[in-house]
Amino acid sequence: MKSVTAIICLTIISGSLAGCLDNDDEPAILFSECTSFWHVEFFDLSNNNFNSWDGKVEFTNSDGDSEVLEGFSNNKKYVTLDESMTWELKYTFYEDDIGFIVGDTRYGGNNQNGESGTIKLDLSRNYADENDNEYPIAGSECSSGWHIKFVDQSNENFGSWEGSVEFTDSNGETYSMQDFSSEMKYITLEESQIWTMKYTFYEDDIGFIYNGKSYGLNNEYGDSGEITIDLT
Repeated sequence: MKSVTAIICLTIISGSLAGCLDNDDEPAILFSECTSFWHVEFFDLSNNNFNSWDGKVEFTNSDGDSEVLEGFSNNKKYVTLDESMTWELKYTFYEDDIGFIVGDTRYGGNNQNGESGTIKLDLSRNYADENDNEYPIAGSECSSGWHIKFVDQSNENFGSWEGSVEFTDSNGETYSMQDFSSEMKYITLEESQIWTMKYTFYEDDIGFIYNGKSYGLNNEYGDSGEITIDLT
């Protein structure tokens, strides 16, 4: 039995930089909560779903255009830049455990208040599915192309879905999930397989949605069941 790991989609386009990523219709810089690839990733070690990244950053491209961010939330966690330009990033940290990642290099995470610097950006891409290709099942907090949506009626951004589920594919491989957060709210399954999903609810107002039908949401402790998900 294997446990499922999360991948992390809502894209925010900045209007002040009007260059291109791959064509003339794309802006020079994109901020996103979820994307297929990115160049810069912001983090807050105390809160993955941060409401305020307590620092200031300024992106400047080779045309001299700049974009400044300060006190932003995780809906701008990932940054994708126009690769036809060169970029510089100035940063100032006002919190000890915030920072960002460029390529394989992490900046910040153990800061003094007001610590700052300027770097030339390496535009190597990081991909969301880099480490997940081996699994025929993926969890995400993005509502794109999902088969199963987990629900907690008391908390949309739940910290722990109080139940357990098992997905078994046509080959008999089983993948288990338990007490997971809303980062795994949407589940995408490999097509061309028939899946069996077993579930147990340990909280009264949790459940899930499959193919437009809701399961659970008014449970007795330990309520359980099984459904077939035919994706052939």
